Parts: sequence; structure tokens; C-alpha cells
Amino acid sequence: MEYEDLLLEKRGHIAVVTLNVPQKLNALTLAMSESIGQVAADLAQDDDVRLVVLTGAGRGFCSGADVSLMTGQGGPPPRHRRMQYLGYPHADAFPRLNKPVIAAINGPCVGGGFSLALSCDIRIAADTAKFGVAQVQRGLVPDYGMTMYLPMIAGVSNAFKLMYTAQPVTAAEAKEMGIVSQVVPQEKLMPTVMEMAEKMILNPPYSLELTKLMVWRGLLDKLSKQLDIEGWAQLLCYPTQDHRASVQAFLNKQPPPQYQGK
Repeated sequence: MEYEDLLLEKRGHIAVVTLNVPQKLNALTLAMSESIGQVAADLAQDDDVRLVVLTGAGRGFCSGADVSLMTGQGGPPPRHRRMQYLGYPHADAFPRLNKPVIAAINGPCVGGGFSLALSCDIRIAADTAKFGVAQVQRGLVPDYGMTMYLPMIAGVSNAFKLMYTAQPVTAAEAKEMGIVSQVVPQEKLMPTVMEMAEKMILNPPYSLELTKLMVWRGLLDKLSKQLDIEGWAQLLCYPTQDHRASVQAFLNKQPPPQYQGK
């Protein structure tokens, strides 16, 4: 089966899912989000697959939402944007998937893409990868589960620092915060991830599945509520002047404007 903006390759008992919009550093499109939900549902039913690896095509993992699509002229966002904000379709696809998921972070990992990586069970990064929470800089709020994942994984203080400043951190800094468990040279990323995956799938599939279920069981209820809150907050931010000014400055490659709180 083919998926829009996403590739699926099976290597024995391991499925490799590749975000595939390399010309935009794999920006998280609505079509990609839908494909993530579909591929997760398909893999959940595939008894031959015991583990999933998520990575990005080209030189990026995922650059977050495509800023060029954020050019509304005020008022409520279009229906598909409202549905995206209110439902965050498939933001919980990998936590709910009944198989381990390893993120092989090969490059920039920003915004919603950062959230997507955090939703995986294990994260391994290339030494060239960078991580950032860009939403506040765009007059929006951290989303796609970021407000639960990041404090839980990196600690509240580190999470606020990343969210408030929107400044990216290196792979080495991300490891210090506990965001990734391992940093390797770029050329060794996939071999390292695949070696770990091959060792993991030697274990009984039921044990892997139940271990994941026990860890995520209580967290999923919290994630569902957090996604609702994030969606509500985005709906408030989307029509603001500050959001529009930030987007235009970014697209025009200009310095950030003076924000008015409007």
C-alpha cells in the first residue's frame, strides 16, 4: 500500500517508516498526519512486524508544520485547520501502536516534528541533528502533544526553556536533557538503530507489546486531554495579529517583528 508523503519498507520483522517531503525537510502536512495514522493502523494488524523505525528522507527528520500554509488573513481558520487543531488527528498514533517504535533522528527535528519524535518509545540522533520548539516564535503554542511529552521527558525547567525561547539545541544537549538516549555520527545512525532493533526483536513479541502497553496505559488518558487543551489554545492564537506578523516575517526572511499582544 502507498501512503501520501510517507514511505514504508519492511526489513524482515522491522518496518521502516520514512517521512517523505525532503524538499521541505519533511514538513508535517495534514496528508502526512493522515498517512501516519493509516500506517500505524496497518502495522498494528501486521503480525509479521515486531518493531517500527521512524526516520526522515534527505537531510531532515521533520521541520514541523509547513509555515507557508499559515497565511490566513484573520478570523477562524478554515475547516480543515480547525479539525486539525481540535482533533490533532493521529498525534497519538505511535504511543497507541502495539509495537516498539524507535525514532532515528537524522536532521532538524522541530515543532510538530519534535513532538512526533517524542511520541516514539526510543530516540537515537545523528550528531548533526538539532531540536527546537518553534511554535511560540510563530505566535502559536507548542502542540501535537509537546506540552505533555517535553516536561515528562526533559523536566519542567528544560521544557519551559525550550518552549519559551524557541532556541534550538544540539543533539549532544538533547542527550544531556534525556530527550535522546544516544547520539552517533550521521553515517552510523541507521546501522546503530537497526542493530538495536534486531536485538530487541529477539525477545518474545507479547512481552514487548505488553511492556509498551503498561508504560503508555496511564499516559494516554493524559495525552488525550492535553491534545484537547493544545487545540483550544491554537484556535485562540491563530487569528491574532502577532501570529500573522510572525509568519510573514519568516516567509520574507525578515527579523521578528515587535509583538503587540494582539
